[in-house]
Amino acid sequence: MSLIIQDSGLFSIVQSLDKRPSSRGSEYNGACDRLAHQLANQLVGNAANDLTIEMTVRPATIKFTEPTIIAYSGAEFVGRCNDQQVHPNRIYFFDRGDVLEFVDTPRGNRIYLAVAGGIEAEGSNILKSGDEVVMCRDYTVRHDELFNMLRNKNMVNWGVDIYSLVEIYISDLFHIVRRPDVSDEVYEMLENAEFTVSKEKNRVSLHLTGKKITPAPSNIVHPGIKGGLYLADGAPILALNDFNQSTTAEHIGTIPSYHMHKLSQKRTGSRLKFKVIDCGDSHANLYAQDLWVKSLFKAIDYKLSKELVKEKM
Repeated sequence: MSLIIQDSGLFSIVQSLDKRPSSRGSEYNGACDRLAHQLANQLVGNAANDLTIEMTVRPATIKFTEPTIIAYSGAEFVGRCNDQQVHPNRIYFFDRGDVLEFVDTPRGNRIYLAVAGGIEAEGSNILKSGDEVVMCRDYTVRHDELFNMLRNKNMVNWGVDIYSLVEIYISDLFHIVRRPDVSDEVYEMLENAEFTVSKEKNRVSLHLTGKKITPAPSNIVHPGIKGGLYLADGAPILALNDFNQSTTAEHIGTIPSYHMHKLSQKRTGSRLKFKVIDCGDSHANLYAQDLWVKSLFKAIDYKLSKELVKEKM
């Protein structure tokens, strides 16, 4: 009835899609990479907002105590179980006693692991070695069909190809929605420079090095906004999900939500460039990506339904 976290890795946490009220030491501030969270759940037949395990840089080693179905998405980590490779964006059957571990990857920062029927954390959702994650086993008809199909083979031989996600994750260019009270000169400096991630405060902020940006100080306290671009002593700081509610650092713009997926996958040493856009452009781009995500999820449903029908024949 549970997953055993044999080694918690660098930082592993049971996470929700959106921010939830905290209780009993838990902090559900939402998945940094919302697309990967939803994609993993979609593959195993869960609701998009079911909990996943978010793992950063060095993922956890996980032991399964009963048969279950899993998928993970996000960074290009390759897993291993019983001398078999396990790949992102595919569906796998794990039996009782199986252990999933991961090897390093040259691209990406976080993965999100979903379990068919859902999971929940008892107490704190920050996972430590030796912790157990409860499998809810809230199975649907689709889950039952998946189990029947995968008992004879431990994986589905198709998945979401990385090339399908290139436009979402690979580019180093990030849109910044301008503020009306920030000068054009500041945005010109920002667009003409290239920056490098010098460090990440996990789930809090990415710190960049590069050309110093010097806006006129406003001398006010700014609200902490996910995706916000702030300046501290001229150095850019990008706010992630657990950023402070307020800050004295100068706020000069915000990364739209459709670029937060790839921002959450940038690790130390990654390069970033910025393009300044208006609010109207960001809304149009968000609408276009929303249509693309819906079409991707429909394609997964179609492919899986076709596979299940073939299995019954």
